[in-house]
Amino acid sequence: MKIRTELLPEISVSRFLRMKNVVDLDPPYQREGDVWKPTARSVLIDSIINGLDVPKLYFEAATARRVGPDGLAYQYAVIDGKQRLGAILAFLAGQLALAEDFLYFEDETVRAAGMTLPDLEEQYPQLARRFLDYELPIVRVSSDSGDLIEEMFQRLNASTSLNAAERRNALTGPTRDAANALAEHQLLIAHSPIRSARYKYRELGAKFLAIEHQLATRGKIVDTKADTLYDLFVATRGASPRIAAADMDGYKANAERTLDRMVKIFERDDRLLASIGTVVVYYIAFLTKTFADQVNRGMLAEFEDLRRKAAQMAEDDPEYTRPANARLREYNVFVQSTNDGRALARRAEILVAYVGGHTAGDPLPGLDGLGDGELPDRDETEES
Repeated sequence: MKIRTELLPEISVSRFLRMKNVVDLDPPYQREGDVWKPTARSVLIDSIINGLDVPKLYFEAATARRVGPDGLAYQYAVIDGKQRLGAILAFLAGQLALAEDFLYFEDETVRAAGMTLPDLEEQYPQLARRFLDYELPIVRVSSDSGDLIEEMFQRLNASTSLNAAERRNALTGPTRDAANALAEHQLLIAHSPIRSARYKYRELGAKFLAIEHQLATRGKIVDTKADTLYDLFVATRGASPRIAAADMDGYKANAERTLDRMVKIFERDDRLLASIGTVVVYYIAFLTKTFADQVNRGMLAEFEDLRRKAAQMAEDDPEYTRPANARLREYNVFVQSTNDGRALARRAEILVAYVGGHTAGDPLPGLDGLGDGELPDRDETEES
């Protein structure tokens, strides 16, 4: 394996604008955009106009033909610098303004605070030209190994706190491909209201695969913690992977069948799918075809109302001691353990029992006959 780097000469901001359609800003190992706050983006533009150095950008030279949305083949993929390029493109498009405290060092009489690029072109064309002519420090990276490119990505981002999902996504292999494919399922992109959260759909895809793998190999759900998911990504890599690509393909196919069952029940942007933990519990319940055949959205919405009423019920209420209400309170306790396998399985068990015994006159008989569960370990809270 080998890797080589060289500085690309004379790539000004204006030249980058002309070549941007052949630069892939979102290769598979990249983190999601819109991570920088507006203030950080404005500071970058301030630095460029004032002629200050900015950190290097790293472009991978394309080794395989991939075509962008406009039909042009990508020549480069961004390894590091996506947020900076996003800020530059936003300023070029007039979608980002200079900060309210902007100061032009060479002439403090300039009053360009809060201006966009079109404003500069009209009132301070010399500043606009400085921005457009600024030479970007772009390093071209060539390698015969995707693993080396991913290693460089991780090292370059080591000081910017990649989250767990971003670390996983930097690992090529069958698990990443499967998780990313599940992240595009209609249940998530059309029916879940989760928005503007980095890698949440891919995280759910990884959790579904972990559940399938654990059920297939251990007969039970162990956990969906970050370390477990990371190990699942590592396990399908290398010349002698611990999990065969064919097995991972099977887990993905199983997950897709379950998600296909789920998508028939939920509305677009359904509030019932607003919590990652609850989506995982629904997924486990829908593994049972009988549950999928019996359930409807009204039952699930009613369950949410019933469990909250049970949580607020006074101990002197005659209904407090009803076994079904004890199970609903138990469900509420398990909500605090979002990645523990026993907690997830028990919540799904309670939900399945509720749906199985649901009647129009009384929705709770199915829970009256369900015994106590074992308390799980408490882990990070994702929902309430």
